Amino acid sequence: MSAQTSSYPSQYVDCTCTIVERFANTAFRATLPNGKPTVAFVQKKEAWLLDELQPGDKVLCTVCPADFERARIRARA
Repeated sequence: MSAQTSSYPSQYVDCTCTIVERFANTAFRATLPNGKPTVAFVQKKEAWLLDELQPGDKVLCTVCPADFERARIRARA
């Protein structure tokens, strides 16, 4: 039996995004460095960021190369 290889990328990309607006409790509209829009989420372990983030802020995000429409906010840049 041969093992199948997946074409789904397993590595994540770190980038700096710019917050555009907050539209949910833990979600923000943001732009990637290339200008494309994305939805950036704050995880529970970084919940302290929710009170600090404002439109125009730069944040460090992790993005899956297969889906650039969603990003995970890790810290302020």
